[in-house]
Amino acid sequence: MPDTNGANVTRYRSRIGNGLYAHVVDVLGQEIINGDIPTGAIVYADQLCERLGVSRSVVREGIRTLSSMGLVEARPQVGTRVLPSTDWDLLNPYVVKWRGQGPGYVEQMKQLLELRLGIEHAAAGLAAQHLDAEVAQEILDRAIAMRDAFVQNDARRFFEMDAGFHRLMLEGTGNAVIAQLADTISATLDARGRDTRPGMHDITAESVENHIRLARALVDRDAGSAQEMARELVERTLREFEAIHSEVRGR
Repeated sequence: MPDTNGANVTRYRSRIGNGLYAHVVDVLGQEIINGDIPTGAIVYADQLCERLGVSRSVVREGIRTLSSMGLVEARPQVGTRVLPSTDWDLLNPYVVKWRGQGPGYVEQMKQLLELRLGIEHAAAGLAAQHLDAEVAQEILDRAIAMRDAFVQNDARRFFEMDAGFHRLMLEGTGNAVIAQLADTISATLDARGRDTRPGMHDITAESVENHIRLARALVDRDAGSAQEMARELVERTLREFEAIHSEVRGR
């Protein structure tokens, strides 16, 4: 199966590879998260083999992967049962991608922005202290590329650069736990760049300039300014999505 999520998701996407196995995981994962296969439903391997045109071994491997994400539970003599969302690994990049393409996309975006509000504030300060000069410059180059994409009204390019911007900053913190969230945040931004639903492509000039200010603070190793810019950047985006969330819930 071709990669439909852009270059910045290659790292986490490679974990399930491509081909029939990846297709099974992707189709079933999206159907479960969309609610097309409801919570509590039993998924039968034979039916999946017939519907998806794959072997039982491919289906079994796909089920094991989805089980590791908390989407299903295989029980001997019973079958594979679809689990509720409370069991899902909500930080898994694939779950993020599927939720981002599903009906709960606004709620997920709001939840992840609330997470980022705390994480990226700390990450910016750490990155300002630990980033290599070349990586800090690459972050600035990406921020400038985001401005160019904004001027050209190229949302796909904008969010591609945005995903790389945040990945480099998180991975540059020197904190392995924070760095592991890079896949999650990249998946969120990649999904947003490909989504045409209301609010997903809303970009403001001020947000673009905040990215550039944050990048310059990282280049200058100004931890205080970097933290302030990171907080302001995520807070602004969160306010925008809270407004969208209220509008969607009010319909």
